[in-house]
Amino acid sequence: MSRKDRSRKVIRMSSPYSFSKFDPSHIKEYEKATIGSGDIGGKARGLIFAREVIREKIEDSGVANIGNLSKTTSIIIPESRFISTEVFAQFMEDNHLHTLVAPLSGECSEADYEHIKKAFIKARIPPGLMQDLEKLVVELDFPLAVRSSSRLEDSVRYSFAGKYLTSFIPNRGSIQERVKQLETAIKQIYASTYGPSAVEYRRKHRLFEEEMAVIVQRFIGKERGSYFYPEISGVGFSKNYRRWTERIKKEDGIIRLVFGIGTRCTGRGYARTFSPTNLKLRPEGNNPWEIARYSQETVDLFNLKTGELESFNINLKPEIAVHHPNFRRFAQLYDAGENALLSVFDISRFLEGEYLGSRIKCIFTFQDLDSFFPEIFETVDFMFKALEDAMGTSVDIEFTFETLDRSFALVQCRPLSSQEEYRRVVLPKFIPEESIILKGDRMLTNGAIEHVRHLVFVDHERYRDEVDKYAVAREVGVVNKQLEGTRYILVGPGRWGSNDPLSGVPVQYSEISNCGVLVEVGIGQEDFVPELSYGTHFFADLDLHGILYLPVFDTIKTNTFNVKWFQNVPCRYGNHPAVRVYDGNFSVFLDGESMVGVVIDNEIITGK
Repeated sequence: MSRKDRSRKVIRMSSPYSFSKFDPSHIKEYEKATIGSGDIGGKARGLIFAREVIREKIEDSGVANIGNLSKTTSIIIPESRFISTEVFAQFMEDNHLHTLVAPLSGECSEADYEHIKKAFIKARIPPGLMQDLEKLVVELDFPLAVRSSSRLEDSVRYSFAGKYLTSFIPNRGSIQERVKQLETAIKQIYASTYGPSAVEYRRKHRLFEEEMAVIVQRFIGKERGSYFYPEISGVGFSKNYRRWTERIKKEDGIIRLVFGIGTRCTGRGYARTFSPTNLKLRPEGNNPWEIARYSQETVDLFNLKTGELESFNINLKPEIAVHHPNFRRFAQLYDAGENALLSVFDISRFLEGEYLGSRIKCIFTFQDLDSFFPEIFETVDFMFKALEDAMGTSVDIEFTFETLDRSFALVQCRPLSSQEEYRRVVLPKFIPEESIILKGDRMLTNGAIEHVRHLVFVDHERYRDEVDKYAVAREVGVVNKQLEGTRYILVGPGRWGSNDPLSGVPVQYSEISNCGVLVEVGIGQEDFVPELSYGTHFFADLDLHGILYLPVFDTIKTNTFNVKWFQNVPCRYGNHPAVRVYDGNFSVFLDGESMVGVVIDNEIITGK
C-alpha cells in the first residue's frame, strides 16, 4: 500500500491545544507501523499521543520513576499496527458498498445492520492488503485485539465510546488461518460503522461523514489454561462529574476495576469503584450485603481454542483462581446467612475447590488492592496528571494490571467528552409531598428541566413477567423516535443498557437518545438495582448529551417512588403493555451540591 508523506513538524506536548492538532506523521516508527496513506483515526492518535507524553515525561525527569510512581512499576503501551482510512475507502469502493449504506444516513434498524454485516463479510478486501496482513500476523505473533479507530472517534467533543466494535483473535494456526481471523475482524469493524447506535449518534450530532481506520494491537494479558486475559482491567476518568457523597470532589476523578477483560468495566456490569483520594470509600457503603450485591461475580475471558469471548460466574469455575497467586488480595467469600465478608484466609477453602454450600459465594471486592498494589493507583494518578496537562482537558483511560510482575498497560486514552457542569440548581422552597413522583439522593449532577410534556414509564412488574424482555427495549425505542425533540422523562427498573435483561431494560443508545432525563428505579423485592457505574460508556453518553440521571431506590427511606401516582394517573399504551406514556406537565430538579433530586407533577401543584 502507498504511504503518506510524513514531514510535518512535531508539536510540543506542553501546548494546551496539542492533542487536537497532534499529527503523528513525524514519528518514523509509526510510519512503519501504518498501512495506507489515509487517517489512522482518533483512537490511534490518542494512543500514540499518550506514548509520546509518557516518553517525554520520563526523559525530562531523567529517571525511570516520576513523582510517587514506584520504581517497580513498568508502563506498557501495547505494540500496534494501524490500517488507515484509505484502506476502508478502497474496500467500500471496490465492493460497491456505498449503495448499500447510503440510505442509512438517518437511521439503521437491527435488520438493516444484520444485512450489512453479511454483505461486509462476503466482500473482498483490497488485493494489496493481503500481503500486509500476512506480514502483520507474523510480526505480531501473539493474541490480538482488533479495535476501531474512526476519523471522528475519541475527539475532544465526541467520544463514540462503545459505538464501534472491538474484536479479539487468537492469532493461531497456519498463516492462512491467522490472516482469515484478522480479515474477518477487520470486516466486522468496518460493518460496525453502520450499526444502529453509531448511525443514531452521528445523526444526533449532525456528523454525517465517517471513515474507519483499524488498530491491530497486542492483546494484553496472559495465557491461563485455555483462556487468555489480563488479571485486572480498569477504566479511569480524571474528573468525577457524578459524585456519590460530599466527601469527594470532582477533581478527584474515579476508577473502576474488574477481574478479567475490561468489557465488564466499560459496560454496565458490576465493578469496584474507587475514588483515588479515598480508596476505602465505596458508593454502596460498608454493609456486607450491599457490598456483595454490587460486587463482580461474572467475568469475561477469551477462549483461545474457540476464539470466542466467554462470560461466566466465577463460582461455577473456581479452577480459574489457581492461576492467580494473589487471588485472595482481590476476592472474598460472602456468607449470606451471617451477612458477613469472611476473612481473607477463608478464601483458601474456595481455592482448594471445597464446596461452600448455597449461602456462601466468591465475589471480587478488591479489598486489599490499595495496600498490596498501590502501583495501580499511583500510575493512574501519574497518567491523569501527565495526560491532562498535555491535552489541556480531562482524560479517560483504559488499562490493565498484572499483580505478579506489577506491569501497567495503557490500552486506550481519549479526551473525556463531557458537558460543562451545570450551574447549581436550588430546589423550589415548597414542593407539596403529593406532587413528588420520584426522589433520590445518590450520584447527582446539577441540572433542571421544567414543563416537560411527556413521561415514559416501564412497569417493573410487567417487565419482570415478560419472557421477551428485548421486546420491551424495542418498544422504548419506538416511543423514543416518536418523542424526538421533546426531551421526555424516561423511568424504569434496574440498570438500563445492561447486557443482562434480568438486571434492567437492555436498550441501546439509539433507543433512548432523545430523552432528557433517565430515572433508574431500584426495586428491592425484584432485584432490579441500579449500579452507580459512572465510568462506563453508558454514562459517557449521558454526560455528553446533557441527559440528566437520577437513581431512585425503594429500599432507601429518603428516596421516593410514588407507586400510587403511576397506578392512578391516566396514561396511554403503545404496542407493549409494559411501556406507558403519561402526558402532562412535569419538572425535574437535581441539586448536586445538596445531593437531592426530584421529579414533580406540576398539575398537582396548580390543581389543573
